[in-house]
Amino acid sequence: MSRNLPSYTLLALILMGVSLVLGFAKADVQCSDVILKIIPCQNFLMSGELYPSVACCSGAQALDKEAAASQPDRQAICGCLKSAAQAFPINVDKAAQLPTLCKLTTKIPINPTVDCSKI
Repeated sequence: MSRNLPSYTLLALILMGVSLVLGFAKADVQCSDVILKIIPCQNFLMSGELYPSVACCSGAQALDKEAAASQPDRQAICGCLKSAAQAFPINVDKAAQLPTLCKLTTKIPINPTVDCSKI
């Protein structure tokens, strides 16, 4: 079996490469990166903090810059944020305040019902 290990490793690498190429065909956004940038906002979005932290706004502003690159990037970021809003108890009213409080320009909503195709 150890003889087949390199071929399985090669197959796994090829499959990962193909999925990366297909995944990046329209947008250069990974949901894991989106979540890592927005995770500092969890205390504001999910609990009692009245204002987003500096780290939250920094992450949101980094996403804002990515979103400005292209419509496919905005839609991909929107889809990631929509999935997060569906999976976690996000306060949608507070999420709607985030673009103003963090001075964002693209204003991608963090909402479980948003239609990301219209972003």
